[in-house]
Amino acid sequence: MWPGEVGEFMSETAVDSAPVAKADERIVHRGPLQRWLVSPEIGALIGAVIVWSFFWGNARTFGEADSTLNWLDVAAPLGIMAVAIALLMIGGEFDLSAGVMTGATAILIGLMATYFGGEGIHIGWSIGAAFLAAGAVGWFNGFMVNRTGLPSFIVTLATFFVLRGVMLVMSKRLAGKVQVADILEQDGAKTLKGWIAHEWMFTEFKGRDFLFLALVLLGGAAFAYGLLEQSFIRRQGVSLVDLALSLAGLAAAAVGFTALNRTDGVGANVLWGLVMAAGAVLLAVSTSRARWKPRSTRLTDPVPRGVLVRVGVGLLGITLACLTPIPLDRSVDVPVLTWVSSGLRPIVAVVAAAVGVFLAVRASVPAIRARSLRGEVPRLLFFAPYCGLTLMVSVLSFFQLSTVQGLRAMAMLALAAGGVVLLMSARGLAGRSSTGWQAVIGLSTAVAILVLALVIRADAGAVRFRTGLFTAMCIGATLIAINTLLELSMEKRRNSDPKADRLGKRLQFAGFTLAATGMIIRVVWSNLTPENAEKVKAAGGTVGQNVLRQPVLWWALVAAIGAFVLTKTKWGNWIFAVGGNQDAARAIGVPVEKVKIGLFVVVSLCGCLAGTLIALRYGTVQANQGTGLEFEYIIAAVVGGCLMTGGYGSVIGACLGAAIMAMSTNGVQSTGWNSDGRFAFLGVVLLLAVLVNNYTRKKAQEAR
Repeated sequence: MWPGEVGEFMSETAVDSAPVAKADERIVHRGPLQRWLVSPEIGALIGAVIVWSFFWGNARTFGEADSTLNWLDVAAPLGIMAVAIALLMIGGEFDLSAGVMTGATAILIGLMATYFGGEGIHIGWSIGAAFLAAGAVGWFNGFMVNRTGLPSFIVTLATFFVLRGVMLVMSKRLAGKVQVADILEQDGAKTLKGWIAHEWMFTEFKGRDFLFLALVLLGGAAFAYGLLEQSFIRRQGVSLVDLALSLAGLAAAAVGFTALNRTDGVGANVLWGLVMAAGAVLLAVSTSRARWKPRSTRLTDPVPRGVLVRVGVGLLGITLACLTPIPLDRSVDVPVLTWVSSGLRPIVAVVAAAVGVFLAVRASVPAIRARSLRGEVPRLLFFAPYCGLTLMVSVLSFFQLSTVQGLRAMAMLALAAGGVVLLMSARGLAGRSSTGWQAVIGLSTAVAILVLALVIRADAGAVRFRTGLFTAMCIGATLIAINTLLELSMEKRRNSDPKADRLGKRLQFAGFTLAATGMIIRVVWSNLTPENAEKVKAAGGTVGQNVLRQPVLWWALVAAIGAFVLTKTKWGNWIFAVGGNQDAARAIGVPVEKVKIGLFVVVSLCGCLAGTLIALRYGTVQANQGTGLEFEYIIAAVVGGCLMTGGYGSVIGACLGAAIMAMSTNGVQSTGWNSDGRFAFLGVVLLLAVLVNNYTRKKAQEAR
């Protein structure tokens, strides 16, 4: 059900007349995209893409290799703890001592290595003792929750204060201050840092670009083939005509790609880009028809009701996005309210207030109809002016805080995104009864995106917009065209095919692995020789060092183990069962007490791992290290799809949540904004991610 699913989920109704929609939800077949949309991490994935794109567009250095490695380094300890907290939250519990545990174990390592026995001991023994102590604290938390029946946030809050007090007392008594320094100068510290917290610096790799492109293209092809394998019905034999057309498409795409990389100039780039896109479309459609069963199309069915309105409004939004650069100059960096003439400011205020009053009246109409007019009118007389005043103040404040440059970017983004969403929604709605209209709307959407890309390329002053964003939009338009033509010509699979599904999953995993490997190669190697670095500096550019730190690998290892345990073992089933309903889990034989104690111990041990990495990385630990970070761990888990009530969540989603928070920190610094603004940014991301999770899960479940 991959092709067309996005548009279907965005439509107002989710009624599927196919017989499979009436089947038991436990055995009904779902396409790959539908399975993704009901996954816990979908909100975090969408949020990560949006946050990365936002800072990529607003910060000049964000998105470069050294910047990427920097925010990954920031995300590593946060991600390690987010994995553990996600497991605990899925199990239905919280641990408010998780943040202070990182600082407590780091302080313990430093104090033992420096002062234990008078002159300190080998830091390896200190780290071992810290892990034993952390495990004991985790066991205590789990034991108290099980034995007393107290809420876990009460028990762990008490542990939080105890650990913080012990940290302060020990550091002041032994070190004479609230920090422990010179940890790396102790016996065995540098050796252990080389083993546990090593740093790799990458400079030049001559085959980097070629290997990067080869792995990404090969991985993308394998991933796409896996999607098609899971979406369509296999045909009995291979169509030789379609196979020949697919080879022709492959040749055209290869020629276009080669020429695109060897020629310069706008005209040549557009020409060979179109050749490559046309070849990719022909390759995808012909390969699908050669391997899987095509279907007969209906091109003359009437357009469904409401489709044309969405198409018109969507095209209007994209048109306005293309025209936005005309009145709003990107070089104007003054507040919007100052830029607007004094005569227009009262009009803006009045219009905003009128809109607020209108919205309030419209929201109150159902209540007035349902209840007595006498009781609701006085309430409306107070509510409507209040809403009007609130909206007026909000709009004027927004215009005062926003610059013309910022308003220009936000308006283009909102109009373009809204237009594309409406067009895709119209395409999905049209596909329920008319494949012809579905094809027309889908291809029109691709053309509209391509036109918008050309406008952005002509208008943008930044190189990254003229190249990176333009290329991404062209690829997106090509994918929409391919998806639309596949919807038009291919028969979607409605029943399960274990062999095809298994092959598709393996191809997707292999494709993702290859593409990720290519991206890693592209990020970690700067490919700058000393001579090239000097040229970049002479041209006014900046040259950063690509440093990959071992905590990132520890994060990946912890995430892999956590995901495997949660999804592939009986302990993972027990965690979900305990978080969903511990009484029911106990009734079917799940060792609820052992599961909870194990989860608390895992959180404490991961806190000790993060504390060890911090101590070996910086060599100095403050006594308040980690205090307050427990809320960031919980935010990362919630953004990743974990429910506060337990029984639902994802380790991968928690890792994405940690990445979002690290990108926000690094992105705010890169833009030069006030660093305290990241807290407001994180609050907005948290709310939006939860809303996206709930919306997509609801729509996907309705479409079964």
